[in-house]
Amino acid sequence: GRLADAGHTRVASLCAMLFAALSFLPSLIEPAYAVIGMAVTGVILDFCVQMNMVLGQRAVYALDAKSRSRLNALYMTSIFIGGAIGSVVASALYDHGGWVWIVIVGSVFPVLALLGFLRNSRP
Repeated sequence: GRLADAGHTRVASLCAMLFAALSFLPSLIEPAYAVIGMAVTGVILDFCVQMNMVLGQRAVYALDAKSRSRLNALYMTSIFIGGAIGSVVASALYDHGGWVWIVIVGSVFPVLALLGFLRNSRP
């Protein structure tokens, strides 16, 4: 929030998406330390998701009062639905290809978001 308030929304969004894509790498470390890698992955990914949510909600709350409540409801509903779909897809991926497929697909989505953001945003 403070970065956005200081006018760094674009940079903060770019960082959140980039680090979200890279967040799965620690989970690929030596199996003896896999729990530590998974914990690091979880913390980094959660931080990136929360950062993007705060930046998105800040953009919603910057709108006029009439649009704000409806858009915020739509925003939060879409996040909830996306999380539910992600859980279903992740379960199927894990059954089919194991953790490596989770890492690949989990990294692809933030990269796609980053590319879309770069394409549609102005510096």
